[in-house]
Amino acid sequence: MGPGGLAMSEMSAWYILPNGNIKHLDGLELQPERDWLPTDASLELYTQAQREAGWTEVRILQRVMGLALEGEQWVRDNLE
Repeated sequence: MGPGGLAMSEMSAWYILPNGNIKHLDGLELQPERDWLPTDASLELYTQAQREAGWTEVRILQRVMGLALEGEQWVRDNLE
């Protein structure tokens, strides 16, 4: 079970929030209605955690962009 008691496959790191956004287990929350942009709060927490882990700004940006694409594909595969 994922956060909020939602069932998730072993391969899925995404879950749907009550507000319709999707969230990755690493904390990045994406907003489908806003072109898959992360919420400001989740982006701030995510980037801070990655900086503390020693990631460069470029690597963080690449990962955020990758997660946006991954999240959009997850929705297509599982909800459409």
